[in-house]
Amino acid sequence: MPVSRMPVVKLHLTAAAASLHAQALEAGGVLPANVERVAHLVDDALREASREAQTDVRGPPPEDWAAPL
Repeated sequence: MPVSRMPVVKLHLTAAAASLHAQALEAGGVLPANVERVAHLVDDALREASREAQTDVRGPPPEDWAAPL
């Protein structure tokens, strides 16, 4: 059984969320639009990472996708 990397992914996403939260506090709660979008994406990714995966809906990788070294 392959080892899941999700705990590490969740750790990195949580660190990004904490950093974005700190930036929001320093900015008085007003963030540039692009940073606000990133914060929402990180929140969405954390929610999705916490869900139980039923099946892989991504399909096979593209044929020209380079295999990891």
